[in-house]
Amino acid sequence: MRQTKPAEGASPRVFALVPAAGVGSRMGLGRPKQYMDLAGRTMLEATLEALSALKELSCIAVVVSPDDPWIGGLRLPASARVVRRGGASRAETVRGGLEWLLREARPAARPDDWVMVHDAARPFVPREDLERLLAAARSGGGSGAILALPMTDTVKRVDRSGRVLETLDRSELFRAATPQVFRAGELAAALSGDLSGVTDESSAIERSGGEVRVVSGSLCNFKVTLPGDARIARLIAREGEEKMDLRVGQGWDIHRLEAGRRLILGGVEIPFEKGLAGHSDADALLHAVTDAVLGAAGLGDIGEMFSPAEARWKDADSRELLARAMERVRGAGWEVVNLDATVTAERPRLTPWKSAIRASVAAALGVPEALVNVKAKTKEGQDAVGEGLAIEASAAVLLKKA
Repeated sequence: MRQTKPAEGASPRVFALVPAAGVGSRMGLGRPKQYMDLAGRTMLEATLEALSALKELSCIAVVVSPDDPWIGGLRLPASARVVRRGGASRAETVRGGLEWLLREARPAARPDDWVMVHDAARPFVPREDLERLLAAARSGGGSGAILALPMTDTVKRVDRSGRVLETLDRSELFRAATPQVFRAGELAAALSGDLSGVTDESSAIERSGGEVRVVSGSLCNFKVTLPGDARIARLIAREGEEKMDLRVGQGWDIHRLEAGRRLILGGVEIPFEKGLAGHSDADALLHAVTDAVLGAAGLGDIGEMFSPAEARWKDADSRELLARAMERVRGAGWEVVNLDATVTAERPRLTPWKSAIRASVAAALGVPEALVNVKAKTKEGQDAVGEGLAIEASAAVLLKKA
């Protein structure tokens, strides 16, 4: 891709663009998630305030749908401008916002100016991350830079049956986040054609031949997507009032079903003709929970603490593994605020067992049951889990300084 050169005699300015036209249906709020309440203000207001901490911003374009009824009356930063150019997809919304910045904003952005695109549902991006990202874009010599989160879990590539094909080198893997910052003209050109397959601004730049740098960002800069995320976001939003030092952790695991094994989930044995395959008791739920608490406390992951290469962990009770992990977590000065977990299985039906699983998980964590929530879902016939070949689990945990 041809890079945009700065205009002679003029320093490139910095603009921000917040696509806020999504509906966020997975949150089940009855309104777009960017308008959910976070400690007395909307998430969109919190996101814009976080962006405004970067003093170099000339303007923040808040791009909403043409008929958005919620944006009026919000307390927006003085530099924010509401742009009713939102489209059916994120890429279309960003494209509409860029057109406004380049043609109609006062002052309008020049092609060589920087545009920092940030999700409306990431209200906790630290100012330090914004400054490091902008510095990397300016000095990197490529098309721009993105904030991204290092992959802390061991990552497996699997086939449709749930069989592991290979273990990927996680040192080379990152989860793309925002902001993502590029030259206005270069980004507009990258988004000018077919937008199919464009999931973020970086993917458009990469497809056009541009070079993108990754800047490792803070775990606080997570995206509020599911109802469990909203609970964590509200707690973090009250941090200033409660003076709590908080950490968020996420965990995920999947195991294939195999005849001749006991089915253990959350430390509870469930009658079924198959069980989960693995070195320990293969309790996918407790493995996800263990990864979540270790990750939140910055203590690595379950594979590092209980290596499957060690014979002593063969057929180990995952409740014991979680209890050992919690000893380290508490030793590091952290305690659980709450845990929200989901088990996804086509069969067996887990609803009758949720109460027992919740009690067992709480006991392994050493916390009251009231701090633990366990949900059961299906994949409705999709992928290996939906075909009844595997069971997966995910968990999100919030820790606070003891």
